[in-house]
Amino acid sequence: MKIVVCIRQGLDGELGPFDASAYEAALSVENAEVTLLTMASAASLDFLRGLTRLGAGRAILLSDKAFAGADTLATAYALSRAIRRLSPDYVFCGRQTLIGDTAQTPPMLAEMLGFDFITEAMTVRSTLGEGLVCTSRRGERCAAPGTLIALERSYTLRLPRLRSKTAEPEIWSAADVTADPQKCGLVGSPTRVLASFENQSGKRKCTFVRREELADVISRALTAQRQKAAPTDEMSRERLGKVLSVGEAPRGFAEAVSDNVIEVAPTDADTLAGCILAQDSDAVIWGSDARSKELAARVAARLSLGLCADCTHLAVEEGALAMYRPALSGSVIAKIKSLTRPSMATVRTEKGDVGDVIVAAGFGVREQLDRVKEFADSLGATLCASRKLVDGGFAPYERQVGLTGSRVAPPVYVAVGISGAVHHIVGMERSGVVIAINPDKNAPIFEYADYGIVDTF
Repeated sequence: MKIVVCIRQGLDGELGPFDASAYEAALSVENAEVTLLTMASAASLDFLRGLTRLGAGRAILLSDKAFAGADTLATAYALSRAIRRLSPDYVFCGRQTLIGDTAQTPPMLAEMLGFDFITEAMTVRSTLGEGLVCTSRRGERCAAPGTLIALERSYTLRLPRLRSKTAEPEIWSAADVTADPQKCGLVGSPTRVLASFENQSGKRKCTFVRREELADVISRALTAQRQKAAPTDEMSRERLGKVLSVGEAPRGFAEAVSDNVIEVAPTDADTLAGCILAQDSDAVIWGSDARSKELAARVAARLSLGLCADCTHLAVEEGALAMYRPALSGSVIAKIKSLTRPSMATVRTEKGDVGDVIVAAGFGVREQLDRVKEFADSLGATLCASRKLVDGGFAPYERQVGLTGSRVAPPVYVAVGISGAVHHIVGMERSGVVIAINPDKNAPIFEYADYGIVDTF
């Protein structure tokens, strides 16, 4: 069985947690021939060479000036050309990287390869036959050869053995994979980053209250949120002619930029691609649930359209759609435009299935988790956790909130013992009312909370 693992070196020089999980999952498949594939400059040779010590028998570095400046579509195209030359049975990827955090390249790549696609995979195991079985948050599914599997951060990458040997990476150019230069790099990228600036979104004015007021604050917050209309994006002064909303969830964002919004059902990529061509719209807006993001990426790959992921704000500027999204682990906001028509964007519409109240525990209350759980149960709330608490083995990965976990937007979010690192804020910043409990009055979490309690739990 041949498996190609697509990876990317992070800004810190290391392998990101999702890609590391994908690599370990591939190494765990019995009798698999594992090949690493990355697109980068020659400076990544040592990085790639070092990873072969863990078990990959082959490593390919796609490196060519023609690949520089690629967005997700151009990246997926270059990778697809290399994968076609390698002819694997399976392709493994991390669900997302921490650099772009779009989760678009894997489904685009699957579309270009004509592969089936399984996302949010937690485990992968061999079967008695020739296939694999994947478990995910959606259940268990068989994966026949010709499937691309996108892994969650569910595997821990092994360490190299003392006497393990390295394999020398092969360097392939655009010509080596018979790639069309017009579809590669900046030339082949239908999206452009126009500007970037520090991310100040999500910050709130915190009112500090006493511990004994907590129950009353939660009750009033729930009442207010239930009476509040569904959130929409800020209305743009300039308007687009016609905009498609794929499903009801992103309709508010669509109405913020157009007075002519047509809602279409999120059916399948074939139907939606035909609908988009027939409607001749200026923009297509998608939700941020896993199904919508997969469909958006597949349609973008099929129609060669620009797609911007996880937008928090849309506007019309000089007659074109300006899309704003967090990048670089949420530390900056990027302003992006599409060179193709219609422009396409997925927008932050997370509502989740976790109920009206989430109580999220941080590493600081690891020794009081029983009390935190009792507190959550008393509210009928869902108990979630920070990444550090999950990494410490105190909570399951399925309950992690943040950049490398889940994004949630409950009416009320109670952060207990959470410091407020940007990785966590990305996952909960669209919550209705945020209440933070932390003994450190200078904890960053209070900058993102509506109410704060300076106290131990």
